[in-house]
Amino acid sequence: MGKGYKKSSSHPSFVPKRLSTACLMPRAGQPLSPCPDATIAQHNNSSSPEHSNKRHHAKCKEILQDLSGEQEYIQYEGVSFHDYIHIMDRSETIGDGMACKRLIFFPESQLLMVVPPTPANESVLNAIMESLSFVLFTIPVPRDTLACRTHANTAFRGRSVCFIPDLIIFMHSDNVSQRPLWMMECAFTQTDRDDMRKLRAYVRDNSELLVVGKIVLKQATPYCSPGSSGSTARELRSSELMTRAEWDRYCDNNEFTAVIVDSHTWFSLSSVEIHLWMRQPGNSELDIDRQEGDGYAFGTLHPTVNLTDIDKAFRHGLDLIKDAVVLELQKLADVEQATIRSMEDWTPPPCLLNPKVLAKALIYGARATAYQRYYDWHAKLKRTPYSATRHRTSRRT
Repeated sequence: MGKGYKKSSSHPSFVPKRLSTACLMPRAGQPLSPCPDATIAQHNNSSSPEHSNKRHHAKCKEILQDLSGEQEYIQYEGVSFHDYIHIMDRSETIGDGMACKRLIFFPESQLLMVVPPTPANESVLNAIMESLSFVLFTIPVPRDTLACRTHANTAFRGRSVCFIPDLIIFMHSDNVSQRPLWMMECAFTQTDRDDMRKLRAYVRDNSELLVVGKIVLKQATPYCSPGSSGSTARELRSSELMTRAEWDRYCDNNEFTAVIVDSHTWFSLSSVEIHLWMRQPGNSELDIDRQEGDGYAFGTLHPTVNLTDIDKAFRHGLDLIKDAVVLELQKLADVEQATIRSMEDWTPPPCLLNPKVLAKALIYGARATAYQRYYDWHAKLKRTPYSATRHRTSRRT
């Protein structure tokens, strides 16, 4: 991590840098320390107009080549909306390398972020989504009239940001094709500054949002591949690829803070935080910059478990959804008053986050992420000499 490569001078200036995860999210209320590795790719757009099309294809080709390989977290500057659409259209031809990448694009600043999601990101969110889906299913309204559903990995394109949110609750009705009510993201390799930039942009593009949540998984130490030589992973380096079942036998059954196999740390976790922001009465939009008071809740899963305020915030968020559903029913034609009264009398069942369920999810996410890293490392060893890819910083095209 922290590596990048330079293109030759015959191409536009373009220097992507892997962002070091050593500068991940601070705890709530603490300032973000500057990250020395947080340099981003820059395109020189000063070329004459007749070269714009050639420059466009050169930029897009280079980004697509980068995305098809193995990387941590990259940013690219000077990416136009035309570039972004071209990259999205062409990415389907790359195969699995691109399929596992998340692209976050900011049209106004022409910034493109590339985030590789991991099972660690998805594990806790999946558990939360199950709890929310259970509650929403009890809404006493015919689902062909109005429905509130949880959605994962639904693409969004707005004025401020284009990306795929991790979790959204949409309200669907005859009047509203899909109104976002509740959005949550899980951050693992992004910096807090970049993650909040994405959330702010989504809030700007969706003024009717009721709840925004952020789960922060912070690594104890940034992950580093064991490479082709060294004092760790010696047995793994000389052995055939293990299956996932064989891998799990080397892991502690109840441990998610560290996955250490053959003396190498494949996954580590120092803390897990949950932040939740809720719309306040009379406010035109959510204020996701507040860190205290009404409209904000904070909880932890590790190293200590404290979900009291988060549980209260989830109940309040569900009450906000209830009010939104009642208002929408009142706008719809041919809705019986009995249906509206039934919704007004509805009390959301408890949506308490079960620490044991979430801990199990973290254990699964830690193991799966560790195995994913091991698998990629081992495949690279067998495919080509590792030293040939380690020195990618010197590549010229």
